[in-house]
Amino acid sequence: MTAHIRQSAVAERSGDGPLDHLRTMVQALPVPTAPLTFPSREAALGLALMDQSFRLDHLPRLSEHLTLVDRGHMSRTLSVDVDLDLISGRLRDTLLVPGEAAPGGRASLWVPVSRYSRRDLAPVVIRDSNGEVVPRLSHRDANRVTAAAFVKLLFMLINAHDDVSAPASPIHRLRHTHQRSRWLIEAAITELIMTGAPAGQRLRTPLDYAARIDGAHPVRELAQTALDELFPVAGGDQLLIPFARLLQLAIRQYILVAQLGLDRPRRFLTWEAPLLPAQHRPAPLRTLTQNMLPVNREFVVEYETEIPRSVKAYHLTLEVRQEISVRRFLMSSDIDDEFVEALAQDLESVARRVDRLGSHHKLLELEMQGIASRLAELGRRRLVDLASYEAYLARLPIPVGAGSTSPARRLTADEVLAALSAGDCSLGVLAAFCAHYAADGLQHLARSALAGPALLNIAAGLRAVQVGRDVTTDNDPREHGAHAHWRRPSVELSPQSTEPVRVFAFMALADEAPALIESITRMVAGLALVVLGIGTLLSGGIAWLYSSRVSENFAPDQADAVVAVLLLVPGLLLARLDLPSTKSVLGQLHKFQRMLAAASVVVTTALAIVVGTVHSDREMTRLFQLALAALIVILVCCLCEFAARRTHRSSAVPRSTKVPRWLRDVRGTTRRTVEPDDLFDARGEGGMR
Repeated sequence: MTAHIRQSAVAERSGDGPLDHLRTMVQALPVPTAPLTFPSREAALGLALMDQSFRLDHLPRLSEHLTLVDRGHMSRTLSVDVDLDLISGRLRDTLLVPGEAAPGGRASLWVPVSRYSRRDLAPVVIRDSNGEVVPRLSHRDANRVTAAAFVKLLFMLINAHDDVSAPASPIHRLRHTHQRSRWLIEAAITELIMTGAPAGQRLRTPLDYAARIDGAHPVRELAQTALDELFPVAGGDQLLIPFARLLQLAIRQYILVAQLGLDRPRRFLTWEAPLLPAQHRPAPLRTLTQNMLPVNREFVVEYETEIPRSVKAYHLTLEVRQEISVRRFLMSSDIDDEFVEALAQDLESVARRVDRLGSHHKLLELEMQGIASRLAELGRRRLVDLASYEAYLARLPIPVGAGSTSPARRLTADEVLAALSAGDCSLGVLAAFCAHYAADGLQHLARSALAGPALLNIAAGLRAVQVGRDVTTDNDPREHGAHAHWRRPSVELSPQSTEPVRVFAFMALADEAPALIESITRMVAGLALVVLGIGTLLSGGIAWLYSSRVSENFAPDQADAVVAVLLLVPGLLLARLDLPSTKSVLGQLHKFQRMLAAASVVVTTALAIVVGTVHSDREMTRLFQLALAALIVILVCCLCEFAARRTHRSSAVPRSTKVPRWLRDVRGTTRRTVEPDDLFDARGEGGMR
């Protein structure tokens, strides 16, 4: 819910809200002379498909296979397990496909399996476990039944409105006396759903190309007034209105509906999702810094998606080219965020009522014990996540840094309460609180320092450390692949929630040994030795490096052989290097290394030009010294690359906002977070769920 609220704040500022689109369409469409007619069967089917596509209760397991094609594009393969027995009887009757319309004359169901953005135009072909193509509902038919469902919803909202019985109210006129305005709203909703609306842009209509139209149309005015009465926004968020939120999802997403026979209630389906483009690129200055400085850059990819809360298991697999290594891969979800927010609100509520509850000691103690039990469960869950993360670091064949999960000291019950009162909700404090609570050492919380304004500090601390987000680590032994297996907790702390779970994945890609930098280092060292050897042969000794005396005959009379060596040797060494395209991920990782190789060739080429044109012994000596110094500087940059590579390897926790704050704090990561190189967003508006 919080993600949709943040998105809608931008939509409100840009006129991109669903109600804004609806009002624009009401002004642009011709006033209909007859109502749109939808069979009741289509309206019922549309409502059922919308309900099932939002909850997806019939999908117990979901898998995604990600392949990084190049910089800026990612391909995905989705696989789901479908259990038709989980669809209730009433919905089953609505979703039923008549036997004569089903293949082979067998009864089947229309089953929604996913939703994806309308911007993705690639065809989607669903296959079962046998590789056979599964029939699916066309987008046009799915949009039509969705429009029928919204027309039915609008009719129900009008009939249930408080002002429907007041003769002078716009709702009463819309319902009884001025039905053309209602027909106009229904036509606008239908047109909006059939054609869709772009995300982040204002809806364009023929009115944008026409001069100012004077005069007001009474039918349109009543329709606009009725919309204001039905869906009052009053400067707030449009998506807080359920109808508006549903409308936004309908106009920006397609429902992927498969036709599955009832003879096989359990099916395994898979399909290729449309290619996912990157939504974010880092700032140009940061990119320039990464490409020009010896920082051994990692190519950081972040991926976001949403999964139904009813899914019991979620697999996320990443695959890259074999030349690229997955240095870090971890996944985080906000499975407990709603629970933490509800707990924080309860803490604030008890803090406001603590004076009134003071005379009812037992009632206050019950409130505090309920809060304590939920705090203890949060601490226990995050401690389990931390233990699995430490096991992941122990499996890595590289140093994991000095951070450790071992506590610096053990906290007593009084120290834990004092830390919580100060707003310290770090994992160590929550884990100690969990231990004391399990040992029945926190029996009289109503008399402790927590029962008061300290509860407000705890609420703020819980929100700050992101304790509602879990961590799932990689368990794939391959260097060029990664896999994370997320499981829904056995005990759901927010059982009433139907909001999808947001999943964040962090991927750090690197060029591990044998790496290109090793070959470039040998190349630069070899060119430095070549320049040193040529200078030594021309001067008859090595004194030209440090002596102020210039040897005679340093400038050769026949410079062709020296020029040939200085031109051919770097060219041969450079040709043996495998330099990928800069548009690929590997090319992005090799940008600085490519620059070092090119700089060394530029130095030797410039020196070859000098040898062929300069005849002064003194100038020749100084230019040889300058060329050797430049090659030594490039060699030092190569060595700095190795040091930077070691620093990146020793970083135990990625500096990403996708990593929960509690994990960054417990590992002592105090440096600021950095932006990813590519951000792929498959949530809601951005792609398939």
